[in-house]
Amino acid sequence: MTTFKQCEHDLLGSSREIAQLAQKESARLLVVSDSHGQHALFRSILEHMGASCDALVFCGDGIGDVVSCFDCAYGDSVFAQCVPPVAAFVKGNGDADRFPAVFNPHQDEKPHERAAYYELTIPRSQLLTAAHRTIFIAHGHEFGAYYGTDAIAEAAKNAGAAVALYGHTHVAAETHAGVYLVNPGSITYPRAGMPPSFAILELGKNFINAVFYKIEVRLRDMRFTPFAPKKTSLWH
Repeated sequence: MTTFKQCEHDLLGSSREIAQLAQKESARLLVVSDSHGQHALFRSILEHMGASCDALVFCGDGIGDVVSCFDCAYGDSVFAQCVPPVAAFVKGNGDADRFPAVFNPHQDEKPHERAAYYELTIPRSQLLTAAHRTIFIAHGHEFGAYYGTDAIAEAAKNAGAAVALYGHTHVAAETHAGVYLVNPGSITYPRAGMPPSFAILELGKNFINAVFYKIEVRLRDMRFTPFAPKKTSLWH
């Protein structure tokens, strides 16, 4: 369960949890992007997949959905168990730099010291360390993601990252370009013939691997099924 306080480097979680994630022998990261207002779907993904993951990464465009889930978890101890202990998120081209939250980590302070409300800072890019590996996170619009991943890969290399996570294109993809680049796709508005999707990034000393999941909504249930994104282009 996440500690509902923004800590160093704008990550959500306690200093202890962030440090533990960095030193783990292996880690699983739930990677989601481009939810665009679909709070209920975002919550369903967390309910089904969050408890098995060590961190949540959101790659932008729908930060309100992320904060809404944090707010729900803050007041719901059962759902809170589904939220990974560390969360990293970045600003998409449709997101604000700051976002108000119902939860307030300062609520137990003395009345004259307590903040009237709480806002999360939404960074343009983010670094997260998991299982001894540095991960660069950005939405992608400032790096020309529609036209390729070279600029994102270069930014990741300059940051000393082995992995780059991004969104914006709404197309699930993985690329090896000196760093391992993963776009989880969009959970709501996929493009280029892709299904709605997200990914789980698995990290260890000798491996880095992304497992992509397509979202299938049936009449009475919702299923998350592994799939392999096809090599494709937005301009087909």
